[in-house]
Amino acid sequence: MNNQIIFASEKEVRFGKVLRFILPTYLTSLFNTLYTIVDGIFVSQYVGTNALAAINIVYPIVNILTGIALVFAAGGSAMAAISIGAQEKKQAGQAFSICMVLALGAGAAVSLLMLLLLPQLLVFLGATSPTISDCRIYAVIWLAGLPVVIGKELFSYFIRADGSPGYSFFLAVAGGAANIVLDYLFIARMGMGVFGAGLATILGLVLSFSLGILYFLKYKKHLQPVWKNLQLKVGLKCALNGSSEFIDQLAIAITTVVFNRTALSLAGENGIAAVSIIMYLQFLFIGVYFGYSMGISPLLSYAYGNNNWKICKKLERYSYRFFASAPVFMYALTYISAPFAVSFFAPSKTEVYFLALSGMRLYGIGYLFSGLNIFTAIRLTAYGKGHLSAVITFLRSFFLLLLFLLLLPIIWGMNGMWLAMPIAEAMTAFLCYKTRSAPPQRR
Repeated sequence: MNNQIIFASEKEVRFGKVLRFILPTYLTSLFNTLYTIVDGIFVSQYVGTNALAAINIVYPIVNILTGIALVFAAGGSAMAAISIGAQEKKQAGQAFSICMVLALGAGAAVSLLMLLLLPQLLVFLGATSPTISDCRIYAVIWLAGLPVVIGKELFSYFIRADGSPGYSFFLAVAGGAANIVLDYLFIARMGMGVFGAGLATILGLVLSFSLGILYFLKYKKHLQPVWKNLQLKVGLKCALNGSSEFIDQLAIAITTVVFNRTALSLAGENGIAAVSIIMYLQFLFIGVYFGYSMGISPLLSYAYGNNNWKICKKLERYSYRFFASAPVFMYALTYISAPFAVSFFAPSKTEVYFLALSGMRLYGIGYLFSGLNIFTAIRLTAYGKGHLSAVITFLRSFFLLLLFLLLLPIIWGMNGMWLAMPIAEAMTAFLCYKTRSAPPQRR
């Protein structure tokens, strides 16, 4: 077995070696974030902030489709990595195959239902007369592109679980670069507006999806898809393990609606545009936390599957040191770079600019606490303890966030809306710190 992904003993665990595995995953997360932001920049600069608001209004639909993919991608890839660590390659292959079947089936059913109810759904999400046409266009493109949306996520996670984070990065870079080039062509040169933005994104995903197929045809290491004797209970176990990912995406979808409606009531369409900018920029900052956590996740799963808890503990020590120092730097960077970052989306001295500027500095306080929460949730999923991970995610992404999002704007207006996330993250981080204990060894 390749020692790049499975350590024989605690002595083999060196930070440099761990970093070589984590870095491609971090870069994958960063690049995915960057080309998502580039999408927003092209739309805001060449189409307008109302179009940017329309994309944000539709994003709960994107979150639900992505959540369906991630519940099987994150949960299933962790179970597959545990099986690889335990030398059970057939079980790993079966986990991959059943996850692909169930994810595509569930996604198709949800996508069809959304298409049938799309007009009512868009109004519920907050579409108004200036935005509903663009909302409809963007939503239909994403719903039609469901197979590649789901397939790309599954391939990214399972390729990483197979011990090839570099190829997973290549998959993201190729699709993201295609997206950026097509954004320029479709939006800046051809004036295709929101339709061009959506089409560019889906075509980029098509390229990533195709490269994923190529990997499992030619380059796979340990993970061989197994299509015979697939068991529904295996797929359901994978889905349960990845439940925190679905809760996270569903929570983002619901809280985005609440954010948009709150911002609309307090500041009109300009408020929604400011929320859109903050949501785009947050990907850039918390992407660091997700990249690190997802990068180290397979290493934790391999060691856990191999019943080597000493390796798990050493990997965790590296992680807790990282999340004790990185958040301070992240918030300082957020505060200092806010004027520059917001100016990419809105002209200086406009109402949208000032709303987003103050919002970014308040909302960004949450980055001091979210790193520990994200790592805790992903760590538990890596150990096959997805039900515990779901509790953490439910608290930070849904219950506490929604509670403060409903209460604080009554007291402090827009400032209260921006502070809802930091307070929810801080309370969850306190729980994560108090309950950071090792799970039982695998039997």
